[in-house]
Amino acid sequence: MCKVLPNQDYLRPVYKHKNLPLLITDEFRFYRIIKFNNDYYGKTISKLHAGNLRPVSDENRYSKLFSGKSVSYWADSLKTARAEFYHHYGNKSYISFFSYDDASSSFPTTDNKQALVIIDGRRVQFHIILEKFEEKIPLSDEEISIIKQIEELEPDCLAYESVRCKGGINYLFFEKGFKKLSLREVTLNIKRGNKRNRKSVLCAFGSDYTPKPESYGKCFFPIAKLKTDEEYLKSEEYHRRNSIYQNNADLFIAPFRDYLNKKIQHTENNKDDQTGTVN
Repeated sequence: MCKVLPNQDYLRPVYKHKNLPLLITDEFRFYRIIKFNNDYYGKTISKLHAGNLRPVSDENRYSKLFSGKSVSYWADSLKTARAEFYHHYGNKSYISFFSYDDASSSFPTTDNKQALVIIDGRRVQFHIILEKFEEKIPLSDEEISIIKQIEELEPDCLAYESVRCKGGINYLFFEKGFKKLSLREVTLNIKRGNKRNRKSVLCAFGSDYTPKPESYGKCFFPIAKLKTDEEYLKSEEYHRRNSIYQNNADLFIAPFRDYLNKKIQHTENNKDDQTGTVN
């Protein structure tokens, strides 16, 4: 048991491939910051999060490396995410996302119970491949081979060094891995002159990441205000998340409930009917 990446909790089992830089492990925190625009007002947290998985486009250029697969970019910390954001957009208004691998929660809200399958791109200096691709420098045969091998392994995500934040790690999530993420907190940060207005939505709380499924139906409104989309609370997604959460919560408390019921039954069986005292 060890900690192989900076945003992972300590003392988690880590399974490593003998020859390839492939890890299977869990209990991570991920961060992402996107530039805010007014079109995001009125959209549920669920829709905003779904928009983090992006198809191939000029802004999502790295997906072209992987046969046009939809990908999502995350970081190991807010520090790394901010460094990446400020490099591209400067001191603009933004929305930040704080997520975790849902299966590691005491109360998951998805059916996916598998740990994350991660390619440790640090071992093959994948950040250099991305830099060359961004600067339109042709990749070597070896680098093209590395990309093909990654695709063949079908990982959940790829970890690689951040160029903008020394010591930071970025993550490129594929769709399979993205679906394993749930949200802990989403924050709107609006810049108005020299001031900023902030508003946060808590989607899970506590060290066990206890979920609040209804929070996925919250919407941001001007300026940094919150409302609930009542239609979301009628949606299939909400009922699925809430049902899975309630089932897992029931399983978690069942042993305690059985213990208390036995104690109560023992007390009732040994109570003196006349005095009301327990023998």
